[in-house]
Amino acid sequence: MDVKKHLEELDILGYTLIKEALSLEEIEELKNELERIWSIQEKETENIFNIKEIAENNIVRAPLAYSESFIKAYNNSKTIPLIKEVLGDYFILSQENGVIVHPNLTHSQNKWHRDLSHMNFVSDPPLVINAFFCLTNFTIETGATQLLPHSHKINYEPSTDYMNNHGISIEAKAGDVFLFNSMIFHRTGINISQGKRIGLNHIYTKYILKQQIDIPALLDFKSPEDPFLNMLLGFDSRVPTSVLDYRLIRKASSDKKKNNK
Repeated sequence: MDVKKHLEELDILGYTLIKEALSLEEIEELKNELERIWSIQEKETENIFNIKEIAENNIVRAPLAYSESFIKAYNNSKTIPLIKEVLGDYFILSQENGVIVHPNLTHSQNKWHRDLSHMNFVSDPPLVINAFFCLTNFTIETGATQLLPHSHKINYEPSTDYMNNHGISIEAKAGDVFLFNSMIFHRTGINISQGKRIGLNHIYTKYILKQQIDIPALLDFKSPEDPFLNMLLGFDSRVPTSVLDYRLIRKASSDKKKNNK
């Protein structure tokens, strides 16, 4: 993998495409797990409200809390080295979401947006990076993700006409992953094919930014033995709920450092 090339594209264009980050077996496993988890999450609200009312239809939130299979993606050997180059040695996984786009149906992600919602600022070096895995082929027909090149370098929202005229579709094969600066404007394309378009998105941030959902709490505060995963999942940077909790977190961190010497 040409690290220098990918970093240059990420810096200047705002995105880069990495080929074959997942095997065929891993792709099938993750697709099946996303479908299974979505059926669970959909049922959680069916007797409370229509999930479409809050633009959450066919978005699978935090699948890593339901299956260990997703470590293949959020700790992927082709993406993590690049993310380290951009964000430094200390960063966290802010969110992991599956996106299922059905044929000829409007999806909540069809509007141009940044993944730090309601934020329009320029950061150098970057604070946030996305890693979006294609679990099916991304083509114009299937509704490939559209990006607006260079828009991570402007601190305002361009006109819709400009974005429609200058946005590009990222076509890729199942197993590929594209990294992009989270401040680049992007949207899901319209799927006019006969099948689903399935992707798995990750947002990595400097630890000073909060997670979308408290991942340590989702995992019942069962801290991984691996120091890197412990950091990545936010166990070392969660907000304590009391003075005692703060000190217990520091004690646990200190004990791990001693044990890993």
